[in-house]
Amino acid sequence: MLGIEWKKIWKNKFMVVVLIAIVLIPSIYAIGFLKSMWDPYGKIKDLPVAVINEDKSVHYQGNKLAVGAKLKDNLADSDAMKFSFPSQKEAKKGLSNGKYYMVMTIPKNFSKNATTLLDAHGADVKIMDRFFRHRELPDSENFSKPGFQLKTA
Repeated sequence: MLGIEWKKIWKNKFMVVVLIAIVLIPSIYAIGFLKSMWDPYGKIKDLPVAVINEDKSVHYQGNKLAVGAKLKDNLADSDAMKFSFPSQKEAKKGLSNGKYYMVMTIPKNFSKNATTLLDAHGADVKIMDRFFRHRELPDSENFSKPGFQLKTA
């Protein structure tokens, strides 16, 4: 009985086209979806990140300490992401129009707070960040987690 039905389907060209479409359309969608989600972190090095250095160097134990400048230099040499160093105004504009995925701001007191790291009640050394939320990329969740750290060479 089933064999007779299949023979009738294969003789009718319209039914063959419908059957092929029923198989291909969900397959094409599934392949496209899986390809887009298969390796979301594989291209993290292509994420455009603006870095703004507002840090002011300080003198600590007779030496000039510019931690923000050193961090900026390390990020410039890094290929972990696509770092660029625009002005505050350009970064804000680029974040709103999607040119940058994230803006990292090294605050004015970054070096000063770094000198207190070994103190009993040392100040927090924080980097402020803002994300372009409209892209819905999974990466922003990782940068927002408390355990996220910048590692420099």
